[in-house]
Amino acid sequence: MKRAASDGRGRGRRSVRARGCHGVIVILAISLGVAATAWIGGCTPETRYRVLSRVFDGVPPPGTPKVDRRRRRVVHEAPASISDEDVSLEELELVVQGLPETVTHYETYEDLLGALQKDPMGNIDWVAAVEQGSIEPLPGPDPETLESPILVHDVHLDPGVPGFEVVFPHAPHTYWLRCDNCHPAIFAMKAGAAPITMEKIFEGEYCGKCHGTVAFLPITSCERCHVKLGAG
Repeated sequence: MKRAASDGRGRGRRSVRARGCHGVIVILAISLGVAATAWIGGCTPETRYRVLSRVFDGVPPPGTPKVDRRRRRVVHEAPASISDEDVSLEELELVVQGLPETVTHYETYEDLLGALQKDPMGNIDWVAAVEQGSIEPLPGPDPETLESPILVHDVHLDPGVPGFEVVFPHAPHTYWLRCDNCHPAIFAMKAGAAPITMEKIFEGEYCGKCHGTVAFLPITSCERCHVKLGAG
């Protein structure tokens, strides 16, 4: 019994000594870290760069401008409605750069839209406006954005109903969009891979991602896709 008690006390003392050693190691590590930080902080920029670049990747060399990498909270607000008072004549003239010379002055935003081409339903035909030189879409809001090539390639889709064949023209879509706007997230780049139906389009899938929101309504422009309907 005495031996067992003695062994227990021995294990207890070893445990205390082990915890004490761990504490000393932690204190030494913290002290070394503080000392290294103080030493690096007191060095010249060139010395700090030589030391830190050996340990960390991507350390900027001395003299590199600082970049604010703080994450900013993005607030999405509904766009304000445009009225005659909101748009100045100077802004209108910037918007309509490229319109025919015969149309040079607009009193209101409605006058500007009224000068653009219309489809049979009376809506603005943005494709015709581009092809007839009324507008010239920019590649993006950033002035440094590079132009994307226009792809002249028609895709023929057969829904299995005579007279309702679809011709999808890439060219007018690439007036506004890059390839990766649609591929492969919306349309897989493989013939027949997308099970497109009118029901899914009306629900906002496939072509309905744009048509019905920012492009013409599919329900009122059947012949623009089902070309044989408009041929008769």
